[in-house]
Amino acid sequence: MKRIPHHLPSFLLWMFVFYFLSERSIFRYQHIGAGVDLGLFENLFYNLVHKAEAVTSIGIDGNLHHYFADHINWYIYPLSLLYGIFPFVETLLFFQSFVLSLPILILPLYKKDTFHQWTYPLLYGLFLPIYWIQIFDFHPEVIWIPLFFLFDYFWKQKSPFWILFFILSLFAKEECALVWIVFSLVKSKSQKKESLWIGVVSFVYFLFCIFLLSELRSPTLSSQVPAHWERYQNPITALQNLHLFPYLFLFLNLPFLFIQFKNKLILCLAPYLLYSLLSSYEVNKTPFTHHIFIAVPIIIMSFLEVMDRLSYKSKLLFGGTTLLVSTALFFCFGPFSKSFSYKKEYMNPGVSTKDVATLRNLFPNKSVVSNVPQYLSNRSEVQFYLPNRDYSADYFVFYQFQNQSPPVALPKEYKWEMVIENHIQIYKHKEN
Repeated sequence: MKRIPHHLPSFLLWMFVFYFLSERSIFRYQHIGAGVDLGLFENLFYNLVHKAEAVTSIGIDGNLHHYFADHINWYIYPLSLLYGIFPFVETLLFFQSFVLSLPILILPLYKKDTFHQWTYPLLYGLFLPIYWIQIFDFHPEVIWIPLFFLFDYFWKQKSPFWILFFILSLFAKEECALVWIVFSLVKSKSQKKESLWIGVVSFVYFLFCIFLLSELRSPTLSSQVPAHWERYQNPITALQNLHLFPYLFLFLNLPFLFIQFKNKLILCLAPYLLYSLLSSYEVNKTPFTHHIFIAVPIIIMSFLEVMDRLSYKSKLLFGGTTLLVSTALFFCFGPFSKSFSYKKEYMNPGVSTKDVATLRNLFPNKSVVSNVPQYLSNRSEVQFYLPNRDYSADYFVFYQFQNQSPPVALPKEYKWEMVIENHIQIYKHKEN
């Protein structure tokens, strides 16, 4: 009972952040603002539940492929069980909101002082990247964030449970192994035995991931390299998009006044820095997508460790200043700002929520190709429509957004059948 007052502030903050993360992402989904990745994962979970196969036709080249040809994330299997019980997109968004907000409840476990009770949970709750991750669809790799916090907690407690959370965090995504390899180097002097074990296990697991990515790559791809490597084959384009990188750097580090760079732990982000700089894709160079997930716990823990080494007066000074800066950023660029969404028009409440129910109930168990596959992903076969491609799906569904013209290059295999609500165009395959 004595612990309740200590955890009460963080619990109340957690409820607020959990609600707000859930409400904003569901609002965006219900107003036809969700991105394609949300459909990718629902389609993947649907196939795992109904066909016991981890396959989807959304992503990579648009053809049916094993998910491990895209990324290695073992949490798709337990998440498919959750989706099987609650087969709704909202289930996925609720789960992600819980995962992203969970560190607020973990931070007070470290110490029983005002900073861990109030300041640090509030700083995390004001950290804009967690809101941008949530609004940018669903990605199961965000489970890395609370798992790293739990690893760090038990590591500092010298409890063997750190082994469990280290292993669990490896399973979040293949690139997590690179972070652990650098972590083992950073800690090699202070904890040689444990660091060596972490480094060896992470290196072996990373090689295993590369093997899986290569072996399970889509058979329709001509290239023999794993998926997404094309992002790093054009350094000229990577340099041309370099103007986006300062936004990534500032929004991740400015809330903590850059004092986290006094901690060697921040070196664990060297792999993330390199593939962000060298990628020719915009999504890897901005703070507004899920790709920043790997940086969140490293930056925060680096900051907290530096704060723990300061005197009480310095803590008050830096703690108060970081709260002031984080609050200003939150209200200027966060959920209350018009610039909150990665795509501003995707938060448009003018779109009727009835359209979601209409799309999800169209042609059950029939294969579909659409420009909004994320709203028709509750079936085995669904593809993302791209012009000048041949398709064999039973139906072509085109959702016509406001001020958008009907498709100019209509797939030649389809003929018009009907229109729903004047903006949902239905075409049927000529051979069906």
